[in-house]
Amino acid sequence: MKGTSEKSAQDLLDNASENQSQKIELTEAAVQKIKSLIEEEQDKELKLRIFITGGGCSGYQYNFAFDREIEEGDILYEMGGVSLVIDPQSHLYLRGAQIDYEENLEGARFVIHNPNAGSTCSCGSSFSANCTP
Repeated sequence: MKGTSEKSAQDLLDNASENQSQKIELTEAAVQKIKSLIEEEQDKELKLRIFITGGGCSGYQYNFAFDREIEEGDILYEMGGVSLVIDPQSHLYLRGAQIDYEENLEGARFVIHNPNAGSTCSCGSSFSANCTP
């Protein structure tokens, strides 16, 4: 029996490690920009929803919207005082991604560093998936 409980403990550790690598992260720059946008809207209940749709030059497209509602099955992340909501289907494509906010000579935008993207278009708003959800 001892071997069984040791294996279970190891399985739990492996699953925890896998789940941690599947998390979606926001950089500090992204958190600050989201906070700023929410302040402009004057509604502290807003959450940033990120979702994937078909389209763009690479097959899938990232979309951002503010939402007050959390739908059944949605995955909620809370980081740095902001809430990020992702539907289960989109989460499959975004697992392990990092969301950043960049300002440079080309402009300002949210950028998703997605380990599941096989390729991205030059503007970074669409991607082709190298994963099977």
